[in-house]
Amino acid sequence: MAIPAAMRILEGRRHRKAPGVLRYKLANRLWAGENYGHESKIVHMDTNRQPESDDEKLRERLTEFLRRARDLEAVTQAPANLPRVKEPSRPQLPLHESFLPGSILTTLFRNPKTGRTVTFKGEELTELDGMSSDYLVNYYLSHALFTDDDAARLRSGIEARSRQVIQLMRHSDWRAGVFQYEIAKEGAILHSLLQLRLLIECVQILTPPMLTIKRIDDEEFDLIDDLHSLVRLIALALWQRLATDGPQLQAYGALSACIAGLAARPDDALALIESGYAASNGNNDAFTKWFEKGGRRAMERVETMLQPVDKCGLDEIFKLMTSHTLDLGLQPVTIEFIRQTLQTLALTLANMDHEMSDACRRRSAVISAQFTEISRQYAVDYNARAADPGVSEEDLTAIFKELDALVGLEPVKNEVHRATNFARMQVMRRQQGLPVVRASLHSVFYGNPGTGKTTVARLMGRIYKSLGLLRRGHVVECDRGRLVAEYVGQTAVRTHAVIDSALDGILFIDEAYSLAGRGAEDFGSEAVETLLKRMEDNRDQLIVIVAGYTGPMEQFVASNPGLESRFTNYLKFPDYSPEELAEIFHRMAAQSGLVCSAETAATVLALCKKLYSARDEHFGNAREMRNLFEAAVRNQSTRLVSSGQTDRDALTTLLPEDLPKDFGGAMPAPPATKAATSHIAPRPG
Repeated sequence: MAIPAAMRILEGRRHRKAPGVLRYKLANRLWAGENYGHESKIVHMDTNRQPESDDEKLRERLTEFLRRARDLEAVTQAPANLPRVKEPSRPQLPLHESFLPGSILTTLFRNPKTGRTVTFKGEELTELDGMSSDYLVNYYLSHALFTDDDAARLRSGIEARSRQVIQLMRHSDWRAGVFQYEIAKEGAILHSLLQLRLLIECVQILTPPMLTIKRIDDEEFDLIDDLHSLVRLIALALWQRLATDGPQLQAYGALSACIAGLAARPDDALALIESGYAASNGNNDAFTKWFEKGGRRAMERVETMLQPVDKCGLDEIFKLMTSHTLDLGLQPVTIEFIRQTLQTLALTLANMDHEMSDACRRRSAVISAQFTEISRQYAVDYNARAADPGVSEEDLTAIFKELDALVGLEPVKNEVHRATNFARMQVMRRQQGLPVVRASLHSVFYGNPGTGKTTVARLMGRIYKSLGLLRRGHVVECDRGRLVAEYVGQTAVRTHAVIDSALDGILFIDEAYSLAGRGAEDFGSEAVETLLKRMEDNRDQLIVIVAGYTGPMEQFVASNPGLESRFTNYLKFPDYSPEELAEIFHRMAAQSGLVCSAETAATVLALCKKLYSARDEHFGNAREMRNLFEAAVRNQSTRLVSSGQTDRDALTTLLPEDLPKDFGGAMPAPPATKAATSHIAPRPG
């Protein structure tokens, strides 16, 4: 059984740190200037095995890059015995500017009802850049976009990172002289990396916890931890590609600045960037000996560890980053800010020695073009997802208003409310780190035609999406014809394609009983077996609802033990009463700008009572009312043309004579199904 995502967060993230002892030893040897013999094992993927899906390819690439990021983190952390500068701490300096642009900070705020980031126009965001972070936090706190605790954490993080740059630069003049680069370039590196770290920290504060976990195949990934790791990997990979062609002391200085900017703890960052100064007491000759003793070899080891990453391409890392940010719902303007910040880092690293070489100029141009294209494609993907009706911004209150406004269906409405309440409680438990009760959301809708099964399925998709249980919440409707092919070997392919289109939403199979009971040579059973396997493989991405007539659906579920075990929720859709049928007729008329006279309303009700009393198991319910309404409109048109009446009242009023006198007839029976013994307990009526 899979461990809930929230519990994994509490136990220790999967993709985070190397074991403590090993991490300490590696970091100690690197920053003490020793040459250590630890070999980071490179895991080569099996080239003879092709990944089965895009998700598997994504998972393999992500796992490999994160492993390399962990290895690098392990050897670049500050050990306890690292030489440190013993100076009294300086008083905190006042802030004079917003460390994170106001436009970018604002795009991270979320609507508390929908969980989606708040969208602003471009000109509005431009105005925000002139506002302080403190003002923006206070303003949006007053609009209840986040809690007081979140606001305090935001202020603390923004102030800490902005002051950290100043603190890290306190011996920059000495380093600039030793490493032969401009002080401003060290400041640009630190500023860029600390901005990216602060951005991710703000995303963590402002994003609901359940949205920060992503399942790919059978593995869970912590999006926040992964973003920190991927930023680390891409920053060091930029250093390896752009800053290692110049003097080694200069490359070492750039590496020290990069690692300090990537450090999670401010104290560690300060110790890392000042380690050379502390070891030599600010003496250049002593530092050179310290560097020759082992610092050069340590730096070369980091460079060697980065070579496989460089071969994979920095654009691949950036693509993985944007894949995560898309799942977090970050807006294109935020990704463009990340791109520009990485571009600043790249240009700084390429020009550390005052003059950019032709090779560095070419490499940085390639990186810039690749990152720009990924950022452009991100905007396309984000807008496509935002335009999908399955991700429209709405809350449960609005959806339930639509549900409760439906005619009749009181038992169904009660069951939907109960199912939603259960899902809500699981979300709350997960957010608070409590174990969740895993229960199947797959359902069987049974009842006569025209009782609102498809309509309720669409509402449930939106409900589950609003709760975060489905990422899109769209409903893909299909029947036997879309799943079953006429030739051997084609049914599974066709069924897989339909299921793929329904991932992150609901697959609604109407008249599902037609998939079984047609003999041993029928391909419907192949579609069922394919469906059952995908329901298990994609259990966190797919909800399946099967629907049809009551009797055949009981037989269908009982025909396969796998169906019985996976479908545990049953909703019976009762026939509409005569009064409800009449109400449906009147609503159809109102939607077309028509009204019924008092005599017409009485006639409609009488006709509905007649239809209801004569109904059988194939009674069409709302479909019957649709047919009745369309027949009445045609009769009204004939009457008006014959009489020559064209005034407004005549055009908008249905009269008793417009209703067909001989309306009503039996609905066609469903296809015959093979009898099967039902092991399902009787459902309450």
